[in-house]
Amino acid sequence: MPTYNIVNQGADKTGNTAIDSVLDRLVGSNTTVRFPPGTYKLNDILIPVGTDNLKLIAPNGARLVPDRSGDDVRWFDVRSQGFVLDGFELDMRNVVVPPNIRMDPVSGNWELKRLVTRGKVPASTDTNVGSNNSSDGRTYFRLSSAAGTRGLLQDCYFHEGSCEPTEASNRRAILVESSKGALTLNRCWFELWGENTIYAKKPEGKLNIYNSFFRNTQNGLRLGGNTEVRNCVSIKNAQHPTSAWSGGSLQKGVNVEATDSADPSAGINSYNGTLTIADSDFYHRYLDPTSRAPISGRVPCERINIENTRISYESTKLDEHAIYMLDGRMDDGTPANLGYLQLKNVQVRNDHESVYGIYIGQTPDTWGTVSGTIGGTGLQTNSSFVSDRMTTNGNPTAPITVPPLPSPPPFGEVPMQPAQVVRIDNTGNSSSSTYDIRAGTYIGPAGDNGATVTMTWAASVSARRPPNSTQASGTVPAGKVYAFYVTGGITSATGSGSATWTVDGQPYSPNQTASLNSNNVISESSISD
Repeated sequence: MPTYNIVNQGADKTGNTAIDSVLDRLVGSNTTVRFPPGTYKLNDILIPVGTDNLKLIAPNGARLVPDRSGDDVRWFDVRSQGFVLDGFELDMRNVVVPPNIRMDPVSGNWELKRLVTRGKVPASTDTNVGSNNSSDGRTYFRLSSAAGTRGLLQDCYFHEGSCEPTEASNRRAILVESSKGALTLNRCWFELWGENTIYAKKPEGKLNIYNSFFRNTQNGLRLGGNTEVRNCVSIKNAQHPTSAWSGGSLQKGVNVEATDSADPSAGINSYNGTLTIADSDFYHRYLDPTSRAPISGRVPCERINIENTRISYESTKLDEHAIYMLDGRMDDGTPANLGYLQLKNVQVRNDHESVYGIYIGQTPDTWGTVSGTIGGTGLQTNSSFVSDRMTTNGNPTAPITVPPLPSPPPFGEVPMQPAQVVRIDNTGNSSSSTYDIRAGTYIGPAGDNGATVTMTWAASVSARRPPNSTQASGTVPAGKVYAFYVTGGITSATGSGSATWTVDGQPYSPNQTASLNSNNVISESSISD
């Protein structure tokens, strides 16, 4: 498997000359191209079907600058299997209209990791305010994966948004228009987007959104069924951009919208399956009509499970309850029947005088556990079923608004740049293995190379939020692989069972007395020609 240092191969790392001719020559199956620190100008790259397991990585960080501008310009167009892009700053500061990154529906087992966008990401149609043409909405990252494959977006920061809070934009951060495969978004930061931040109501395949942060951004999560949202935070406490094409705002948290009829041939199914929102926090208290429902279900999917979730809500929007489910219909007129609803240990503070903390406009066919507390000065609930099972006019637990991931890195660094990757591989074994890992500054679960992203690595939600997330402990089931990113060095690691451990790809034995610090990482001197 060839490995190349792109500078040694003739690429300019000053950003003055495009690297396309060099990179195109190196692209091939089972190939790794390493980028030393520097700035690299790139027009575009197509990874065709059959060019599998290509990795573009920057172990110590590097900057990529587009050399083309436009909504419909594909900067990365990936149609292969096993593509990896890891460790880059995506520098949009001097790009008039940034190009997009596309993972094609025929692609799979791809990983986009440790990426950070520098600068705003406007769209060319941002001036079309009030056009009422939703096709003006443009996409930054378009994600999909083929049936039986996976995609991973991990440690990626979209924190500078598409425009200033006082402006309007037609740019989405993420679009999942269809996908038959499984997609995981883990530790991603979103802020100040003027169009749907994550539009992902359609995919047939499983969608996981873990450990992510949404602040003052338009319509944070637009979702259908077969989706999990875990350990996420949504905050609305200041002005945010508006959507240019509509001229309006949908500053929601999770918006359930199962409007699209199933189309298995295209990987579309917005209704079937369960939407789970768990261990998450919503602080929506901006006194403006733009601050809307933390969790809304105008067109609910088949099953909705909300558990261990905390909400604090206040707004001047007249018809947006803190949590609500309505009798919506799909685009073809079919009623979107809510088959199951669970509200387990749900904590809601509602201080909006005209709407409810929990509003049930469509009674589910089956109720799961209903428990928790509703409080605040506003209306409590319109449902006797809910009021009989939850404490009303009580003192609900306040949201934990600490972001579930480290803060955006400073300019010149990429997310998790000094991290070590601990992998605990229990495949081929018939019994579980235990682990306990202590980190110097931070530890969090990862999905690298098909690892299962465990969401039970810490005993409490507070322990999953920095700076408290310094310990991971638990059990790796037989046949599974867990992985963790560690910063500040591994201060201790213990375990039992037959699982195989590695650190940064090198064999590692837990239960050692000596610690393995963050200096034990791959250096640029190890990069071959």
